[in-house]
Amino acid sequence: MGPDVNLNRPFDPRLFLMDQELDRGVGLLMAGARELVSAAETARKKAGLSKPEMQILIAIRFDPGRTVSQMRDALGMTVPTFARLIGALDTRGLIERERQENDGRRRKLTLSDAGVTLTTPIAIVLRERLRLAFRAAGPDAVAGMRIALEALAK
Repeated sequence: MGPDVNLNRPFDPRLFLMDQELDRGVGLLMAGARELVSAAETARKKAGLSKPEMQILIAIRFDPGRTVSQMRDALGMTVPTFARLIGALDTRGLIERERQENDGRRRKLTLSDAGVTLTTPIAIVLRERLRLAFRAAGPDAVAGMRIALEALAK
């Protein structure tokens, strides 16, 4: 982001589709993601998880039932790296891989009870950080953000 972009300036709703405002939005999304990851860092370390392990477990926690390949693609990991990490998490009893009824080769990922227990402190930290931001923004802003993020995530 260039030095001429100030993320703290007032938002002008009439200009929301201009490049400068879109750049500001991207910068704010990235800053928000960094803030959430940073807030969870202490809980991640306490849980004894690497960053990629936490990324996988949190993704499974908040979006359970994806297949192994869907999750790998969503997280942008290579096949060997994802396979190694999933294997280690499975060995530790943190995940479950359930065969799909219509295709036994595909496996849906969910957290085991131990995985839920391990990720709960991380989820609490993430919820609290988001709760503070939502309170500061207000219900209309939260509703608008949810609509925009759901459209982005499609």
